[in-house]
Amino acid sequence: MSAKSLIAWSIAGSDSGGGAGIQADLHTFRILGLHGCSILTAITAQNTKGIQSLDPVSEEFIEAQWNSLITDLPPNIIKSGMLANAAMSIAGLLESNPMIPYICDPIIQSSSGYDLISKESLIILKEKLLPRATLITPNIPEAQRLTESKDTKPKNLAKALMNEGAKAVLVKGGHSNKNFCEDLFMDKTHIISMRSERINTSSTHGTGCNMSAAIAAYYAQGLSLPDSIEKAKNYINRNLQKSPNIGSGNGPLAFYKPCNEEIDKTNIIREVL
Repeated sequence: MSAKSLIAWSIAGSDSGGGAGIQADLHTFRILGLHGCSILTAITAQNTKGIQSLDPVSEEFIEAQWNSLITDLPPNIIKSGMLANAAMSIAGLLESNPMIPYICDPIIQSSSGYDLISKESLIILKEKLLPRATLITPNIPEAQRLTESKDTKPKNLAKALMNEGAKAVLVKGGHSNKNFCEDLFMDKTHIISMRSERINTSSTHGTGCNMSAAIAAYYAQGLSLPDSIEKAKNYINRNLQKSPNIGSGNGPLAFYKPCNEEIDKTNIIREVL
């Protein structure tokens, strides 16, 4: 008899273009060996050029999705992305299941400037979800919004988020203008920089969603948070290198299953600060 698959849930919006959101998370879970389930928070009309329309899912239907899954396909890990209006419902459901590891990707605004979370949900994210999360994974603009700061230094932003109650923080450096991409991990005992060469591509749609999904997948398999982050960063870099170059805007990265040799090989410089 084969071993049971680990189960990961994605709580996020649907991306009709297939590069981010629920669609991206399920691809990554599958590639990394987990069975993915989904709880939709919103339906979007979007393509590589941006989001044209967004329709939030009702709180009642979010709870119905949760109740359906929890009775038959309980998760080994949960990750959330775009919450739209759903933060209060999700916070309550997570509070009633405190032992499930939870990766929070605090998606606030699309790269094209479309707001992806209501003002009320943003407050709940900061007050309830941030301290509940095993790890929170903002990029620099998201960290600035969460801390109400104009600081651009990842270390300072991570410290501010820890002061607001986060257990562990990964500030992603993809939005910096450096010729390398540096992500900074911080928890109560570690500060770790993970640096790699910046990959020159416009096919970056869904990078953050895929990154947090990959971290969740590796963490569910028993890796530490720093090791999960390093492997996820390596996974993202390889998929950026193999981007399919589709659409007329910012296209998606590839969904490529690396061989064992590629999984073990990394060009990431990991430094304890």
